[in-house]
Amino acid sequence: MASKRKVTVTLDEALVEALDELGALSTQLNEAAWEVVHRLRRSADLLALLEELDRTEGPLPHDPVEDARLERLLGGAA
Repeated sequence: MASKRKVTVTLDEALVEALDELGALSTQLNEAAWEVVHRLRRSADLLALLEELDRTEGPLPHDPVEDARLERLLGGAA
């Protein structure tokens, strides 16, 4: 079991109530936080890959539709 550290966070009241209805709050928040960490790391890895491809293969031609799609895939604004 991973070591734990107690921290204080501020959450919306409605969110806390909804989470309380579903079970152990700390467990849910811990699992959700790990999901966010994994998603952000994957996004960073994908961005690094795209930057490497730009460096080695040159940038893609400007295509507004494709640019918007890539932004959505990387979690940015569309």
